[in-house]
Amino acid sequence: MGFKDILGILRDRMLPRRRAASADQNLSPHERLVRDYDLHLVELHDEIPRLIPQRDAMRAAWRRRDFLAYHQAFEAARQADGIAENGKPHYSLVKEWFLDEFLTIPDDDDAGLRHETLLEAFEGFFRQHPSPFSAATYADALRMTAFTWRGTEYGHDVRQEQWQKYEAFLLKADEVLDSCPGPDDFAWRISDYRRAANDGSIEEFQERFEAAWAQDRYNIDLCRSHARMIMPRWLGRDEHDLEVFARSAAELTKDRFGLGFYALIQQANTEVGDHELAGTLCDPALVKQGFEDLLARFPAPSLVNYYADMLEWMEDKEALADLLQSRFRTIVPQIWYGDTREEKIAYAFDTLLEAAEVVDSRAA
Repeated sequence: MGFKDILGILRDRMLPRRRAASADQNLSPHERLVRDYDLHLVELHDEIPRLIPQRDAMRAAWRRRDFLAYHQAFEAARQADGIAENGKPHYSLVKEWFLDEFLTIPDDDDAGLRHETLLEAFEGFFRQHPSPFSAATYADALRMTAFTWRGTEYGHDVRQEQWQKYEAFLLKADEVLDSCPGPDDFAWRISDYRRAANDGSIEEFQERFEAAWAQDRYNIDLCRSHARMIMPRWLGRDEHDLEVFARSAAELTKDRFGLGFYALIQQANTEVGDHELAGTLCDPALVKQGFEDLLARFPAPSLVNYYADMLEWMEDKEALADLLQSRFRTIVPQIWYGDTREEKIAYAFDTLLEAAEVVDSRAA
């Protein structure tokens, strides 16, 4: 679907039709925003052109269910120790490309079954090529299927058959992972850390995180995932846990990211509903410096989108307006909140419209 088509859907479904003699008056607010700021849209996995051939190779490997090609590419990227233009380790992108179909199944009533039907390929890889890596790959898929079956409802709203599926898949995931222990294998270590979230002990969870993180200090995805889990509504004790972690992570990675880890770890706050700045210890000045450090080092559009999303959460409309005027030119839908693609794009536009209003007020 082209960008103009998306704008047409937004205009027809979300905004009243405006009829006027002037062509400018006939434009919706979203269309004027696109025109005035030369906005474009790019998918998350399209934002780094030089990596598109590797992305396509991994997608082709998935279609063949060629897990050996995936393993080889993952380990090669691990050994190269490269960080892409969006700040992610190259091997993390390899995983996302290969498993994209499995990881991005929509969260609807059929999600559990759709995940389950794809597990055969993971199991085949593990049975035919048993190793810590294949065990971790299969265990992670089983664990994701378990949580998909459980859903996001409060415990008392989860049906008995959902609980049974959830518990069965988690048990199988643990059995698979324990059958091929490999603490020196990065994928196995990450999988072992993830399952500690179900033990209910913050101490054990932190210990396993440190063991995994020690193998790659610059894995921002790992740190952002950990940040969500140590918030008070999950395993965290209070708001100090996230703030202390964000500052320590920034200190340990400042040689390559400046204060970037502080910004991206705190940005995880925006993914939690009914969660406001006042309920955290987040330092807005450090967040903004962190994103400036990131953008000086990593030019990918997704980081500009993360920056805008964070400014919206912090209710810093002036800084958001500055970002729109100076650097925000590409919407990356996957960065924004929403259950569907259309909702994500709409949220991004709503945020940018707020910024545009501030820009217009300055010129008045």
